[in-house]
Amino acid sequence: MEVKKITYPNLGEHYNKELISKVNHTILTTCGTVYLKKGTRIPESGFSRHPFNEISIITKGCIEMIDGNNKPMGRLEKDTVVYINAGEPQAGNVLEDTELIYVINQVKQ
Repeated sequence: MEVKKITYPNLGEHYNKELISKVNHTILTTCGTVYLKKGTRIPESGFSRHPFNEISIITKGCIEMIDGNNKPMGRLEKDTVVYINAGEPQAGNVLEDTELIYVINQVKQ
């Protein structure tokens, strides 16, 4: 067992702070936190796609998720959880300073 205190990135640090990363057999599980500043877009342009499934829990703030035509498709608000499939395109406009906790699992080669 490993226990870590939940902390978020400080201003001036990278927006993503890895808290725990462990390999068990062939599965890498990573948990971390993210801080996103109001008025930014994630990613800055285009869409990101990850080779792993992700679960994120929004603990503060609001992100408006957008589709391929930059049209709103839903909001991630405080006290919501989102599941994102591996390979699924994602992008959003940060409407409020936002903090979230994420967990990802991926097969290690």
